[in-house]
Amino acid sequence: MSRGDEALRIGDYDRAIANFSKVLDDEPANRDARYGLAIAYYAIAEDKERLKENTLALWERTAREFKILTAIDSSDKVTPLYSTTLFYLARAMLAENEHARVMRLLDESIQLDPSNYFSYNLKALILGGQGDVDGAKKIYAYIVTREPKFASAYVNLGNLYWNAHDYESAWDIWSMGHEALPQDPVLAKWTRVAEDSLKAMVYSGKL
Repeated sequence: MSRGDEALRIGDYDRAIANFSKVLDDEPANRDARYGLAIAYYAIAEDKERLKENTLALWERTAREFKILTAIDSSDKVTPLYSTTLFYLARAMLAENEHARVMRLLDESIQLDPSNYFSYNLKALILGGQGDVDGAKKIYAYIVTREPKFASAYVNLGNLYWNAHDYESAWDIWSMGHEALPQDPVLAKWTRVAEDSLKAMVYSGKL
């Protein structure tokens, strides 16, 4: 167990997995070894994620470890990481197949951690893509109400209005996001685009 902890601490994740697995061979319900194993797989998957590599198999394995872990420990220390793992798993599945059915994973992720706005955001993106624009709008509005610094929700909500040619509402949303996040380049760009479009409409008498 101590060798696993030390390996985990210095980022030697393969050795951490090997040592924690030895502990679990003798004590499958050892909470600390199970937690260390899940964290090691999570760290490897996250590293691969940063490198833009295929991570589906790793997130599947990580999710399995967290599922087992929650049978032993369902505390607040564990559930947010499990929730984030399910978000990454859903995203990896969609990267493999854009029609993958991931709503169950996202709903479980949100149930585990109601403050996981990344899962809410991905769910809204899927709903919008399926034509449930009102459902997507409600989720984005919920996100920005709860977490005013979540840039993607402003961008995506504004996009829904923009695609429906409701340029005033799109500007309202993007400018609100730009005010909350003045350094965000995407919100700054789309706020300018919407402003220019509205000015052009005024000059042409369309508004």
